Amino acid sequence: MAKNNKYLIFALIFAVLNMAAVIFIFGFRTYGDSVSYIDAIHWFQGKSVGVLDPWVVLKPLGILLALPFEFLGAGAGLIVQNIIFYLLSAFLMFKITDLLFDDKKQALLASIFFVTATQVLEVGLAYLTDMGAWFFYLASLFLAILYLKNKDAKLIMLAGFLSGVGVLMKENGGLGALFFGLAILLSKDSKFKEKIFKILRFAVFFLIPIILWQVFMYQRFHLTSLDWYSFQIKGFSHGEGTDMVILKYFGQLFRTLGILWVFFFIGLWRELREKNWQRLKIYLALLPGSLSFFLWPISAGGRSVFVFAPLGMLLASYGCKKIKPLLMASIISVILILNYAFAWFNPVISFVDAAVKFLGI
Repeated sequence: MAKNNKYLIFALIFAVLNMAAVIFIFGFRTYGDSVSYIDAIHWFQGKSVGVLDPWVVLKPLGILLALPFEFLGAGAGLIVQNIIFYLLSAFLMFKITDLLFDDKKQALLASIFFVTATQVLEVGLAYLTDMGAWFFYLASLFLAILYLKNKDAKLIMLAGFLSGVGVLMKENGGLGALFFGLAILLSKDSKFKEKIFKILRFAVFFLIPIILWQVFMYQRFHLTSLDWYSFQIKGFSHGEGTDMVILKYFGQLFRTLGILWVFFFIGLWRELREKNWQRLKIYLALLPGSLSFFLWPISAGGRSVFVFAPLGMLLASYGCKKIKPLLMASIISVILILNYAFAWFNPVISFVDAAVKFLGI
């Protein structure tokens, strides 16, 4: 058993060491919306706050999970949960890859790629809730793929509920719902009517936590997520045109994988050549959710673009599959150096913005 789990143990040890390095080098960073989260925590505690942002309360899960640890310091509960979600996400990225490829060495690579991505280095352990949203997305993906493998109906309900709870962390935490629906429609294991019933069963458990909280928000603040999205879609883009925002999104998409894009395309080429239809269907089901950030006309932040990471790292890890260990260790070292350097300088020098200005666009 220990021999079979050694790669998973290596993945978790690497994640812990990487987490320690992030804390030592960067500490626990704060961002513009960190204060809003901490104020909301205090509001739930019944304390007086200056200005409560009701948009933050629309996504209460990270705030509620932080409450038991607030005695450690203002916002400490955000850090505690992010440490837990970080380690669980490293575990899930390993398990998802192993489920699809039955290759624990490749799963180790995918887990390493995930925890060393620039977005994880920058905000994964910060006073934010993004790490939790990424966890719920990965958890629902894992359960949905597990269901496709063993057809245990209980997994539909659990995956649906976790996707719904993920929405209460952040919107992208619920993207597993989109994956599940598309994966079921693309499968050949049941008739169309049965597929619809499976999707409806998932949808019921997905909507339960969301609707309950929407009712509370409407009664308390006369706001719902529909109001939030309507506000976003009107162009909350800091005065930038749509073309500029889309261009910045491509920049953020590039930095999600960095030099791993080379291996992404190698992995994609191998998959297309091998024509493993089961995995190709998984990729197709992942694609809409992975590119869903284009629906948000905001300032092209890397946090929203990171939903592409699971799809990207699955294919990138497959592209690395035949690389010898010594060379792979060298590649990982280069990735670490580049990603840590980017995470160090990016808050000071926005490389994506600098590239756009250099191109004169």
